[in-house]
Amino acid sequence: MKKILYSVFMLATMVLAACSSDDTTEPVVKRGMVLKANVEDTDTRATITDNEGKWKFAFATNDEVKVGNDKVESYYTFTNDGTVFASTDAKQTAEAANWCAFFPGETIDLRNQSGKFADVANKYALAGATATPTTGSDGLTVTMKAKAAVLCIVGVDKGDCLDINVQTDGGYVSGLVADKKTAGFSVQTSTAKVSLLSTPDAGVYYVVVPAGVKLSVYNGTTLIKATKAGGLTAGKYYTLLTGKTTDKEYATINGEKVEKEWVQLWPGGPKFAKENVAEKIDFTEACKTGDAYVWGKNWRTPTKDELNKFFTIDGNYVLNPINTTGVLIEKNGGYGLLLTGVKPGYTGNTLFLPAGSDSESHHIYSLYLTSEYYSNDSNHSHDSDAQAFYYMGNLEMVYGIGFSFQSTVTPCMVRPVLAK
Repeated sequence: MKKILYSVFMLATMVLAACSSDDTTEPVVKRGMVLKANVEDTDTRATITDNEGKWKFAFATNDEVKVGNDKVESYYTFTNDGTVFASTDAKQTAEAANWCAFFPGETIDLRNQSGKFADVANKYALAGATATPTTGSDGLTVTMKAKAAVLCIVGVDKGDCLDINVQTDGGYVSGLVADKKTAGFSVQTSTAKVSLLSTPDAGVYYVVVPAGVKLSVYNGTTLIKATKAGGLTAGKYYTLLTGKTTDKEYATINGEKVEKEWVQLWPGGPKFAKENVAEKIDFTEACKTGDAYVWGKNWRTPTKDELNKFFTIDGNYVLNPINTTGVLIEKNGGYGLLLTGVKPGYTGNTLFLPAGSDSESHHIYSLYLTSEYYSNDSNHSHDSDAQAFYYMGNLEMVYGIGFSFQSTVTPCMVRPVLAK
């Protein structure tokens, strides 16, 4: 897997004499040279992070760099053999020339990107030129600079089809083409719509786009970001969300219409109310929907699956985040579970689930109803009970989380989610 590494790397060619000892009628054509390419290390370099940690760029075997100069139209291909980059075709020039190097090639197709974290390196444009003209006989030194930016696209709503397309003054962005005159890349465009990413569901996706030019980023026909004339900064990444992760929605309680805040903790996840139903309710009430629900038609009780994606705890009581971290805290004179999002775009989102009123600092616990019946193949006597989400622990750790049964007639706490 390729990752981003801002350090010096070496590209070297084999130095060969391409002449015959018994042929004195043709001049000697020297092939090969050594190329040192330094990737510019500045404050604008990208530092891309996700759950796997920092993403560092490193070349892989068979990666290619294209090298050319202003004396020839074509490019020489340098291929990574696992240790260095080598070319048997690169020729020195008879007179001093301006040399340029381009990674990953002289053309970069930005259409239909995978969105995968690791695949960004395959399209992460770098380019640079020698400081002064040279024949290459003494080798080449090139400072490579990032020419692209990375969009971290967060698809918020479950089931929404993402169609990320980017427009600039020339039309829809489709790729990058090497430009020896500027030692950079020019933007390739199309008058017809071009999708840089298409995917049928919410999630976190990474997309390479040109830097330094004015861009408008769309999801379908919805504008999600428009840059200024200078565009995005080369080597940086930008997190863009396709929708809201926190807002308000009306609830109808005892015939009165009131606003309730909600928050989403991961892409495609439920949108949780930031408070419980005021009074405990039983399973029958919790399963009602539409206008009959305790908060009206805009809300409902969550399913087991929606409450099963916070985090897990292993046998050593180590918390393993899935979509959130969790810690038991004291708040407003009581105790409860504080959940914090961990996915890009959600790290500032939190949800507090108060514990039972009889909890103490050394034993904090609670039960929250779901909208499903309890099912346990090893104990069929509980099949008619309600499914309830529980947590337990103390102010030092969460040591229990999961699902248990609750009598359908016993009132219990409920945390609603948006019904739509």
